[in-house]
Amino acid sequence: MADSPLGVRVVSVEDASQAALADLRPDDIIVRVQQAEIRSIDEFAEISTALKGRASSAAVLVFRNGVPHELLLHLYSYPVLRGWGVEFIPDHDVRFAEAATGLAYWRRLGRGFAEAGRFPEALDAYLNGLHNDPADLDTALAASELASRVSQQQLASERLADGLTQLQQALAIQQRLFEHPLTPEQLASVRAQLQQTLRALSGVRARLEK
Repeated sequence: MADSPLGVRVVSVEDASQAALADLRPDDIIVRVQQAEIRSIDEFAEISTALKGRASSAAVLVFRNGVPHELLLHLYSYPVLRGWGVEFIPDHDVRFAEAATGLAYWRRLGRGFAEAGRFPEALDAYLNGLHNDPADLDTALAASELASRVSQQQLASERLADGLTQLQQALAIQQRLFEHPLTPEQLASVRAQLQQTLRALSGVRARLEK
């Protein structure tokens, strides 16, 4: 991007990026994001930072050849949504030229978080890995395992809304896993996840009936 007299001019758009999928084009002039007027790159950076982690989409007003166009820029990962049915906002600030490099980075980070008992952060890392390579079944399996574990923890602490939302994410990934050829070990893992989830739900039901 570059400053322009009207707002911020788009210099280039990466192929298959969120911007490209939203139909943002080179030489578009961004003049507004959500309700914030954009007059410089600094202002664009400020509103981008403010939206990070708080919004799954943003309305962007651009001028294209002098004509205003309103675009809806989705911040969630299209690869994860299309491949696994999960809406997830990846860390767009960390990018890799090669998908395999990105996958390896996020898997290594996820393992570290999991070993430290930081399961929500581990789940986030593995979903970022899927954003880089949505076809990697081992990463999807790890993400579903972690989503199940986080869900069970939330249900056990009576955070029912959060636990059920996380459970839906785990089940969405598990359902898509069955669309792929799985090894006996992978099938056993999914079966164990479902059994643990049933036990957690039974515990919630027992508490509610008391």
